[in-house]
Amino acid sequence: MRIHYLVADYDQPSWGTAMLYEHVRLLRELGFDARVLHHRAPFRLTWIDHDVPIAHLDTLADEPSEDDLLVVPELLAAAAARLPWRCRRAVFVQGAFLIPAGLEGAAGYRELGYELALAVLPHVAEIVGRHFGLEPELVPPFIAPYFFRDPEEIRARPRSRTILLTVKPGYRAVGFPDYDVFMGLVRRQLDGAGGAGGWRLRELAGLRHAEVAELMAEASFLVSLNSHEAFNSTVPEAMAAGCIPVCYDAFGGRDYLVDGENAFVFPNHHVFPLVEKLLELIGGAAERPGELARMRARGRETAGRFTREATRAALDGAFARLAQAVARSA
Repeated sequence: MRIHYLVADYDQPSWGTAMLYEHVRLLRELGFDARVLHHRAPFRLTWIDHDVPIAHLDTLADEPSEDDLLVVPELLAAAAARLPWRCRRAVFVQGAFLIPAGLEGAAGYRELGYELALAVLPHVAEIVGRHFGLEPELVPPFIAPYFFRDPEEIRARPRSRTILLTVKPGYRAVGFPDYDVFMGLVRRQLDGAGGAGGWRLRELAGLRHAEVAELMAEASFLVSLNSHEAFNSTVPEAMAAGCIPVCYDAFGGRDYLVDGENAFVFPNHHVFPLVEKLLELIGGAAERPGELARMRARGRETAGRFTREATRAALDGAFARLAQAVARSA
């Protein structure tokens, strides 16, 4: 059984896209014949280093056979169902909000010919199983190893007076005002008299993934204004590096965020309370070192749940069961 992971030709930083590459890498380590499929040659990701085999639909010489498996992200489910192949099909769901768009009007995945689903987090698995016709295998994501700092280093290392900011461009494109509100209020404080105690704001844009990890190892806080994510990977990445998140729950947060323990968490789009908390933090960070040190330690513990080894074990179990099912039906 060969395994083909279909990946959109999208070269903007997205750990969800990178996870498709990482699944291929892990499956090959486990002895499976796996590769990435992009649409047009010679496309491949450039913002992260990878060495997995890549093929392209427009130059494909060996189409998947009926014993092969095609794995597609949820947004490409209906499009991939139209490919004229007889292979088995699986969907890998990383974000519940993209499921309806990917189905293009279909009631569920079985209607499109899918027989297996993978889900990235428990709440996503519950949604897929309850509403979209397949009981998924849970295959959690992992945080890139270069984000993790040793707990003792996190405890002892002084932090720069830097606030990192991230928000996906798509949120502004559809009219969400969070970024503009945040920038107006926080910039006014940072640029005002006294410069807010030397604090500076840096947006995470135009950087390679490993460069983001280095910034997180130095900065005090990460503000994420993403509101419709599942894993929302920048938040646990910050935890792994000892940088405290100030963020929305973003739906997936229920699976790992605890307000006041490993992050400062707000309901989606409650931007004014988020800003007020951030200004409180930078106004009195020096007066609460014990509290912030405990939050960094708890955040690092939370991030430790999302390791490459845990993802590898989950993939091994899911695909071993699938391979047995294929063998029985042969």
